[in-house]
This record gives sequence, C-alpha cells and structure tokens, in this order.
Amino acid sequence: MNTPRGSLVPRDIESLGRDMQLRVIPPELRFLDATAGSVYRLSFVVHNLGSWNQKIRFEEPTKPQFTLMLTSLDKELASGRHMITTVEYHPDKDENTSDRILISVGNKSTEIPLIGLIPSCQLAIESVVDFGTLVANSKVYCKEITIANHGKVPGTFNAEYHGQLPILIFPTSGVVAAKSSLAIKVDFCADQPRIVDEKAIVLLQDQPEMLLSIKAHVVEQIIELLHMSHDQRLECLQFGTIYFGTSKLKHARIYNNSPEPINWVAIIQDDAVGEELGTNIRQRTDVALNSLTSIRKVKNIDTTTIISCVPNDGTLQPYQKIVITFCFSPKLMDECKKDIGPSYRQDYVLFLRFESVGSKDGFLRDDNYKTIKSEQLQKMELALTGSGIPVLLQFDPGKVLNFKPCFMGERSEIHFIIQNQCQLLPVIYHFPRNVHFKIEPEKGRINEGCMENVIFSFVPHQLGVFKVKQMIEIIGLVADEDSQSLSMKPFYHVSLDFNSVCKAPTMEVVRKIIPGISPVIRNPTEKIVVQDLAKCKTYAPLSVLKSTIRYTHNRRSCGESGKDVLLPFPKYGAATIGSTDHHKHFRTTFTTVPRFNFVNPDFAYTTCEKQQKKYHAKYYSMYLKYLRSIRLQKQAKMEKTYSYNDIDIGLESGLRSPSLSVANIEEELPSAENSIKAKRLLTTRSLASQEEQSLKRKIIKRLKSDPSTLQEKHDCSLILTPKQIYQVIVGPSVLNFGNICVNSSNTRALHVVNMLPIHVLLQLDIDLEELQKTNQFSYVIPPTSSTYISVIFESPTVGNFWKSFTFTVNNVPSGHILVMAVVQLVKLELSSNELVLRPRGFLIQTYFRGTVRLYNPQNCSAQFQWQPINTGGGIAFSVCPAKGTVEAYSSLECEVTWQPGFSSPEEGEFILHVLKGNMLKLKCVAHVIIFLEHGFYFEGYKLIGCTLVCIVTCI
Repeated sequence: MNTPRGSLVPRDIESLGRDMQLRVIPPELRFLDATAGSVYRLSFVVHNLGSWNQKIRFEEPTKPQFTLMLTSLDKELASGRHMITTVEYHPDKDENTSDRILISVGNKSTEIPLIGLIPSCQLAIESVVDFGTLVANSKVYCKEITIANHGKVPGTFNAEYHGQLPILIFPTSGVVAAKSSLAIKVDFCADQPRIVDEKAIVLLQDQPEMLLSIKAHVVEQIIELLHMSHDQRLECLQFGTIYFGTSKLKHARIYNNSPEPINWVAIIQDDAVGEELGTNIRQRTDVALNSLTSIRKVKNIDTTTIISCVPNDGTLQPYQKIVITFCFSPKLMDECKKDIGPSYRQDYVLFLRFESVGSKDGFLRDDNYKTIKSEQLQKMELALTGSGIPVLLQFDPGKVLNFKPCFMGERSEIHFIIQNQCQLLPVIYHFPRNVHFKIEPEKGRINEGCMENVIFSFVPHQLGVFKVKQMIEIIGLVADEDSQSLSMKPFYHVSLDFNSVCKAPTMEVVRKIIPGISPVIRNPTEKIVVQDLAKCKTYAPLSVLKSTIRYTHNRRSCGESGKDVLLPFPKYGAATIGSTDHHKHFRTTFTTVPRFNFVNPDFAYTTCEKQQKKYHAKYYSMYLKYLRSIRLQKQAKMEKTYSYNDIDIGLESGLRSPSLSVANIEEELPSAENSIKAKRLLTTRSLASQEEQSLKRKIIKRLKSDPSTLQEKHDCSLILTPKQIYQVIVGPSVLNFGNICVNSSNTRALHVVNMLPIHVLLQLDIDLEELQKTNQFSYVIPPTSSTYISVIFESPTVGNFWKSFTFTVNNVPSGHILVMAVVQLVKLELSSNELVLRPRGFLIQTYFRGTVRLYNPQNCSAQFQWQPINTGGGIAFSVCPAKGTVEAYSSLECEVTWQPGFSSPEEGEFILHVLKGNMLKLKCVAHVIIFLEHGFYFEGYKLIGCTLVCIVTCI
C-alpha cells in the first residue's frame, strides 16, 4: 500500500530499443485506481525502425491478473510498420500488483513494465511561498497555498514549522477530499528588516517528506530627503542671512524608499535639544547674560511663523519623489527693537521631523514584547539654520526736514544722505510720490556699508502750511500667501517729516458788494427773508421801494400763507421759459406778488405720466409696508416661542441663570475649517499640549456607534488630511494578550485620543474570529477627548497567534494594530513531584501526613481530580480534597495522609487530572521501621517479662 507510484523495474529503455531497432510507446503500462472485480485494458504500440523485416516474440506476464491479448506470440513486422497490442488487467483483490511483458528480437530483448495500482490519493502542493518585498511595520501578511488531491480517495497532510520567526501555518493538518483542493494559510509578521528563507516540513500521504520554502525580503519604511540636483540624502538646509521681514526659499525632494504607500506629516520639534531660537551666537557671554529677558521672549514666539513647509503632509506612492518648499521668514519682535544695533542679529537652528502616519503608542508602550520595536514609525530629521538681521539706515541731516518757505512756482531743496550700516546685505529703497515734493532719485540700491545722495525738493502748487509724512519703502523678497514663491514687496518702512510753507503775494484785493446783484442774504437758496432784507441800508439803483415799509402789494391780509413760497434767483426773469414744478409757488423779489409760472408743454409731465408716477410710488410704499408686516410677524412668533412667562412650571421666582465660566466657553469649539490651518506646521509643543488637554477630558460612558446629531454627521463626513489623522492617537500598536487559556475571554484596552476640535468616526475593521466578542467596532469620538476601547480575545485553537487588523478615521485608512497571544491548554503545576510523609500529631490515623500545593499560573480557573493508582498492594494514601477548582493566578494546598498498617504499602502514586488540560503524577513515600523492645521485672519471687512495640519513621 505504501509503494511509491513510480516505475517498478528500472532500466534504460531508450538504449535497448535503439539496439533492437524497435520503439515501444508507452514504455510502461499503468493501471491506475484499479479495484478488485473490474477489468481494465491498456494498449501499447511496437514500431519497427529498422530497414528490414524483424521477427518479434512476445512473452506473456507471469501473474494471472495480466493477460496479453494476442492470438500468436510470434509476429513478423515489416520495416517502418507498427502493431498495436492490448493488455488486460483484472485484479482479484485490492493491492498493488506489478509484472512485465518481454519482447525479443533475435538474441536481444526488452521489457514493458506492467503496474496495477489500487485507488489512492495523489496530493500535490506548491513548494515555495514568496511574500516578496515587505515593509517592517509589524503588519501580518497572509499567503495561501493549495494542496490538490488528484486521486479518488481522500488524503491526509501535516505541516510543521519549527523556526524562530513569526510564521504561522494554518491548518497544520487535515484531510483533502478526492478530486478537490484545500487552501492553507501562511501568516508572516514583518516585525523587523531581514531576509527570510525558512523551511517548513510538509508530510503528504503516500509521499516522502518534503520541504516548503518560505521567502520574504523585509525592508524598513524609510522617508528620505534628497537634494534637488542629486540623490544624496539631505541632512541640513542653510538659509544664510536675510533681513527681518523678508523670506528665502529652499527646495528638496521627499522620497518614499519602500514598496508600500505611506502617509507622512512634517512636525517642528520646538523642544529639541540643540535648538536655537533668536540667539546671537556671536554675542559675548556677559552681553548675553544681560539680555536674558529679551532672549526668553524670543523663545516664546510661534516657530511656525518662522519656518514653513509646503506641502507639510500628503501621501507618497511606492518609490515616489515629490518636491517640497521650505520658507524661512525671520520676524523681529517689538520688545527687541530697542536693542537693535550694528551687531544685532538673531540666529535660528530648528529641527523638522518627517514622520509616517499610522497607529502609534503615544503615551502607552508594550513593555512585555521586546522583539518588536516600540517605535515602529520611521522618522527623518532635517536641521534648518538661518539668521535674521535688521535694516540699519542712517540719515543726514535727520528724519525731520524743514524746507525754506517759498512762493508758488518756486523751489526749495535739501540735500539728503542715506547710509546703509549693514555690512552683510544691500538695501533697495523706494520713495512713494508725494504732492508738492519731488525726490531724485526715487528708487535705488545701496550696497553694504555704502551711502546714497538724495535731493528733496519742495515745489508747492497751492498756498498753505505743509506737514507731510514721507515714507521710505525698503523692498525685498517677501513670500506670497502660498509660501511657494517670492515677490519684491516693501517689507520695512521709515518715515521722514517734511515741513514747509507756501507764502501768498502781498497784493490787497477789495471786493465791492452791489445790493440787488451780489448776494447779501446768507440764508438758504430761494427763501424769502423780509426782515433780513430790511437791515440793508444800501439799496439797488433800480428800485427804491422797501417792501417791509410799504404795504402796496402785501397779500397776507387775503389769507395767503407765505410758508411754502419761494424766492426766485435774479436770473429768473418774468420771461423765463424753463419748465418748473407746478407744486412750487414763486413770488417777486421785492413786492412778493405771485409771479407768472410758465409751464412748457414740451418738457412737462403728461397726465398719464403723472398717474403712472403716483402708481409706482404707491406700489413701492405698499411693498415696504408688506415687508415690515412680515418682519413684525416673525418677531412676534419668536417672542411667543421663547417666552415662558405665561407657563407655570413650578419654579420659585428669583432664580438666575448660571454664569458661564472660562471652561464652559472653551467647550464651544470652532469648526474644523476655521481651526485647522492646512498650511501651518504642527509642533511637538502644541501636540503635547493638545494631548494633555484631551487626556483630562476622559469619556467613560458608552460611545455612540454612529453619528446622530447634525454636527456629528457633518464632522464625521469630513475627509481628513494626513496631518489631521496624525492628531488622532490609536494605540498601543501591539495588543499583547500574553499566555492565555484556550476558550477563555481576555480583555485589553485600546486607547484613543482625539486632539481635533471635531467629532471623528473610528471604525475597527476586524474580521478575525477570535475578536468577534468585542462589543462594538464603530465609535464616535467627541472633540478634544480621550477614551478606551475594550478588545475581547477568545481563541479555540492552541498555539501562537499573530494577526493584525486595520482601522479607519472618517473612512480614511489610518493604520493597523497587531494582536499577539500564546494560546495554551489549562494546566496546573505541582509544588513537588514527590512527597515524603512526616509524622504529625499523636493520633495514629493522622500520624503520617504531608501537603502539596497546586499552582494555577494562567488566566482562567482549572478543575482537577486526584486519581490514586493501585499497584496491587492496596491503597494506603489519600488526598483531601480529592477534587476541586483552582482559581486563576492562585494556588490550593492539598493534604496527603497515609494509613499505617502491617499490610499498608509504603509508596503510592496519584494522577492529577485537569479538566481539558494536562495530567501530572505525584509520588508519595512513607518510610516505616518496626522493632521490639524486651523488658522484665520481679513481682516477689516471680520473674515477669514484657514486650514494648515501637513504630519509628525514618526521615
């Protein structure tokens, strides 16, 4: 039954057939899957390769199960011809059978092996499992190989791996049905960089032992910064020296040197060792000690306003390179302006860290697991250096310039000198144009330590006293809003005070007022003021009649009111043909007689136009009234909705609403669009502060599995960037359950810290059967809060467990968690495998006794039972308690007692049975020596003897 399914008669068929000039096809006949009682037939072909006829003799098989279907065993075959012969096989029992057919030509012969094989399994498996190139991120990768059974009966297999690497094969054994296949999973945890070439032993039924090769190349997930011109790594960027208020750009390439995509984020390490922020490294020690206050103020500035990186987060595909821009923009604080001098400077040394986004330990670490690094995420650090200096200009004769007074059309000049006191950088200046003043040249460049002559001219165009602020704009490269380009803009301003007077000529001009023509009345236009006119003592030459004295044309007695009567201008004569408004009434200038109002029909409104105008005015008036009524109705409705004065809810009067504290106000968190700035870098100091605030706000109650409110739905629907995902900590990255019992529930806490000011939806993509008892897989995490998730693990399979699951934040893949455990059977441990009983007490029944302790080092209780072994001499030992339960991580003491007697055995054994666990054997020994002591004494004249029996235990 275990015969290999190969050729039973080894020989060199090709050489024999070549010598005999015969070809036999096939060289052997195999009757596969033959069963007793059936008949099977196979044919073979004999071909004459010679150039002449050959006489061929066939010799029949010796075993009766094989029959050669020929009428005659001697055949003659012509040259180039062939013949077909059939062999019949009829097995009489289920076993493998072999025989042969001998073919002779002359004195040479060849044979055809005949093999009859019973039905059996034919298992085949792939010999290599190649994981390819992987990233060392503690993620478990899975490959499937197939065991195929081409036979007609089921076949068994067994696979074992005895190496030290985190490789698991499941299932390790099983049965493959006939004409089917079975998938075997090979799991590998890429915990550290290495080249893997391991061998697993595979045993297939009816086949010799074979080796399964498991290969992988595990590399580090490295983020690299490269120079723009070549592929060497960039470790430091030097911006040099620039003016405060200007900017300088540098470029580099970020490179994902790994076979998997990576989400990355840039972080400023504003608490790193070696950081210099606004320190003058060329300053003497004594001077620096005197300016500690200003140095402390400089160190408290926001470093993100000095250094920017665009982009500062994103996704890199495998082996992808993208260009990033660094912008250095030093700022001069107001507190430091008083200390500015020719030697003043601020030197900066900052460190920028590029880090991948994923699961991280945060404030938790798995100290029990030493083979996997606690810092899984690869980081790359870049040093940035630069210096900022102020613009130092000296002006001669000063900043206040007093020009000589002059008349219009004349000019007053002042020669001005500008000196650049900076010895490192030139200065580009520009004078904006100002009225009445001219500057030559208006713009220019002053090299390091040089001077520039400028002429200021006062050229007035009007009379008056002039006090003008003349600005000097210092122009330089300033970063645009996107921080990716520079523009020449004013970044520094200096103001000069220009003072001068434009004098007028001394000619005296006398103006003569003619009453009646030149206006004397200063009242509003076209209004009649009779009493004011009466004060004038000089009269016009064309009229000497005073209307306030004479009452010739006074019409007030007729009941006419002069309230809306207008006074015409002198130019409006009686023959004026201009069209006037028919609602206005005019009277003459002196006599106040209603004057003739001429209406020109060519320019006046028609009756239809007048009606249309009234209709429009009425329509808009009604429309405005309608809008007002709607507004009043809404206001009344709101007052009715929010007014509870008419409803008695049983509260006492005099209650006041509590005042909001600062903490309550801070809970009104802004939206994500307003608070999270996409272009600003993250800093380690701000992240630590946010994490501390989030840890203080712990959420103990059960979290929602789905967003319910409008704000939660809006927040959880946002697509977060890698920078925002980085501020959601999910850890530890390794959930190590340790040594646990099979079918026991074990809980570990997965901590979550949401540092974002919005709600986030955390989803655990768990499809592992061992973690299905976890209560919830989706959580709505409130803003700026922390919580923990209980992950329950229970496995029915004994062995090592290495699996990983991924999680998403707002439906964006954000990392993975590695789950580890060593699943064992329930077991108990004995304090000793052999117990020597010692005498205790004075009662013979309990004189020999001892104790043995049962230890349970595992996480679930173990039920046990003692079984004594009868060796043929009886049982003299007993254990109490005979059965019971040992709780998890505890112990239990059992007492063993020996019953003495002349036929009691001095040795005994017990078997400790652990329910669904291990078995242990306890040997008990009681060494006993029995001897007699003789004594005698006299009672009178009689000798009386006695015997004392003593039982002594040898310890």
